[in-house]
Parts: sequence; structure tokens; C-alpha cells
Amino acid sequence: MFNQGLSLDQAPPISVPFRFFLSAPIFGVLLGLLFLFSSPLEITNQYSPLAIGAVHLFTLGILSMIIFGAMQQMMPVLAGAVIKKPLLFGNIVHSSLVLGTLGFTLSFIFDIKMFLHIGVLFLSISFLVFFTLCIKLLFKVEFLTSTVKAMRLFSISGLITFILGLILAFFHISSSMPDNYYSFVNSHILFALFGFTLLLIMGVSFQVIPMFYVSKDFPKFVQNKLPLIVFSLLFITAFFFFFEINIFILKLIFAGMFLSFSYFGLNSLNNRRRPVFDVTLWYWKLSLFMLSFSMVLWLFDIFESNFILAIIFGFGFVYSLLQGMVYKIIPFLAWFHLSSKGYFSLPTIREFIEEKKIKYHFFIHLSSVVFFIIGYFINIFLYLGAIAFIISNILFFINCLIGIKKYAKIAKTDPMDMTAFK
Repeated sequence: MFNQGLSLDQAPPISVPFRFFLSAPIFGVLLGLLFLFSSPLEITNQYSPLAIGAVHLFTLGILSMIIFGAMQQMMPVLAGAVIKKPLLFGNIVHSSLVLGTLGFTLSFIFDIKMFLHIGVLFLSISFLVFFTLCIKLLFKVEFLTSTVKAMRLFSISGLITFILGLILAFFHISSSMPDNYYSFVNSHILFALFGFTLLLIMGVSFQVIPMFYVSKDFPKFVQNKLPLIVFSLLFITAFFFFFEINIFILKLIFAGMFLSFSYFGLNSLNNRRRPVFDVTLWYWKLSLFMLSFSMVLWLFDIFESNFILAIIFGFGFVYSLLQGMVYKIIPFLAWFHLSSKGYFSLPTIREFIEEKKIKYHFFIHLSSVVFFIIGYFINIFLYLGAIAFIISNILFFINCLIGIKKYAKIAKTDPMDMTAFK
């Protein structure tokens, strides 16, 4: 998985990805509070300003935050694409993303257009800086693995997602909605979920699952062809949106490809060469099951509202997987940075964050997803889901902080101190 020439000089300062990872659960708490103090009728209506604010609080404050943080580490590690000024780059992207997310979501929640201007400004800085550099570096990489190819497609999809979002934001700023407004909306959602999110998840999974879990590789066809087919279908589907052509056949193809990805992912996890228990497997397996479930719901439009689909895809699939990844990335980065600095007496990767604490978090996270789903039918469960989601994100933050503090404690000691981590 890892670029064999990787050194500490190539990796960004450890504080860069850590600040992104710690910011995500804070936005998760804010999202939980929004659910807790909102009307069930308004929060479950996908077209309400409150629901739009909630969706972007998740996609910008949680999803993009973790992806942007992880990519700054994965580009040099998985692709050998080194960011020359990682601290400056990380500071600009992170601060702009925080301010942009707050401004953008608050503009919809409180209907204050000035916040929308602020949000658009800072999100433009964050996304343009991030994707401009990503595309520049990734398209210079000569050794093209399936993961690097998927990262390239992810970067282009992310830039298109941003451009479509920017166009929609200007529609709202000018209070002028064209006749094809919902074609832009649907295309924006399509590129965000299947391009920006799923293409990266697939690409990273091809190397992360076999490496971290000592499991079998994905089939070569899945690795080399599936991301490219998905990427091509994004443009065809967007074309269909603008010309109001029925997309059921395309939905069927998308669903088939993502169900295949889920199947091969679960097959790989269930056929590990060294079947040692690892609590983060729960997050991966839950995530892939939820992806399959969400594809069935989406394909057949089982519910009139997209609320349940959004919960299963967003919280069940995406957030479960991202949390499982972060629980792997933080301990690995802590161990890698310390060992590269000459520390020999170190905790194992699994000792940086206690598994018992991760288990507690998993069950509370799972309960929040279940409560939200039931809450669509019985409103009181929406509030129970919100409370569980808040607690889940607080635990996620604490667990990440424990791993980071353990790193910081050891880093302050002499590398030859054999008892530093005890």
C-alpha cells in the first residue's frame, strides 16, 4: 500500500490531518443539535431550507473535512504526490472550510443572505486551492495504480461538484431560479455522492482493505474498470437530467456497480489471511451493508421522501466508513511519525486508541442510525436519534483526542526513553 520511498520529509506535519479529523465530530455535534431542536416536518422535508442546511453541515463539515484531511496524507503515501508547503496548504484549506461551512449552513438555517456570501467566498478558497493542487500533483504521478487512477477521477469530480454548487449558490444569491434549476441540483448531488465520495472510497478501499486487514485483493476488473465506468456514467446521467430523459436504466447500472463493490469488499473482509479481531471491521462491514441497502432504496424509490435514503447512505454508509478509517489512520500516523523519529519502544498501532472505547462508540453510532430511520415514522425517535448522534460524535472526538494525546506525550520525551508510553 505505502510508497516504499516514503520518508517523514514527504509526509505533512502530523498536526495537518489531525486538525481536520478533530473538526469533523464537532460539526457532527452541531448537526445533532440541529436535529434535536428542529421540527420533524421541516427536517425530513428534503426541499426545506433547514434540510438543505443540515445536508451541507454533513457534506462540508464532516464528509469534506475528513476527506480533505485524509487526502493530504494519502497523496504522498499512496501516490507519491508530495505537497511542497503542507502546513500552509493545510491551514488555508482547513480554516476556509470551517468558515465556509459555518457561513453556508447558517445562511439556510437562519435565512440570512449575508452568511451565504461569506460561505461561498471561503468555500471557493478551500475547494479551489485543494482541488487545483490535487489535480496538478496527481496528474504528474507516473506509477499509476488503480488507487491513483481513482484519486484522479475523484479530484475532477470534486471540482465539478464545487462548480455546480457555486452555480446553485449564485442562483440563491440572485434569487433567480432558472427553469432547469433542479437539473443543476440533481447533477450537483450526483457528482457529490457518486464522484466526490464513492470514487475516492472505492479507490482507497482497493489498497486499504488488503493492507490493513491482510485480506484478498479486489478483482482486477473492479479495480481498473469500475471507477472509470462510474465516472463516465456521471456525465451521461447529468446529460439526461438536463434533457429530462428517464434515468432508470442508468440507476440500474449504478446500483449494480455499487452492489458489486459492496459484495467484493465484504468478500475480501470475510476472507482475511490473518483473521485477528479488529473492531474497525465492524465499521467497514456496517458501511458496505448500508451502501447495498441504500442502492435498493434509491433504485426503486421505496419511500416518497429521501430522508431515510439520506440517513442510510450518509450516516450508515459514508460516516461509518469514514469513522472506521480515521480509527486506522490516527494510530498509524502516530506510530509512523514516532518510529521515523527514532522511537523504538512504542505502543502497537492498536494500542493508541483502546478498542473498548471504539466499541462503545460503534454501538451508539449504530443506534443513532436506527433511531433516525424509525423517527421517519415515529417522530419521537428523531429526537432519540439526535441525542445518540450527539453522544456518538462526542465519543468520536474523545477517542481521536486520546490517540493524538498519546502521540504528543511520547513525542515530548527522549526517543531512547523505553517507558515513555506507559
